[in-house]
Amino acid sequence: MSRLIFYLLLMALAFWAVKRVLSLGKRRSGKAPEPGEELVQDPFCQCYIPKSQSYIVSWEGRKLFFCSEDCYKKYQATKSFPKA
Repeated sequence: MSRLIFYLLLMALAFWAVKRVLSLGKRRSGKAPEPGEELVQDPFCQCYIPKSQSYIVSWEGRKLFFCSEDCYKKYQATKSFPKA
């Protein structure tokens, strides 16, 4: 019985060592992490979307970012907002 426990501990130690060695290679890639794209918040549904994928509307000198044209239309219906 003690041999079984010894072998299980030995296998666990070997597994841990191999896992640690493999994960070190991932961490030391030498590349700096790329900065993420700026997120903007939809004023109607409050979700966050990448700025490049947003539906942009200029109004009174400021830009509003929407997740879709549908959210823009819903926002128009609830606010006094010019029709585009």
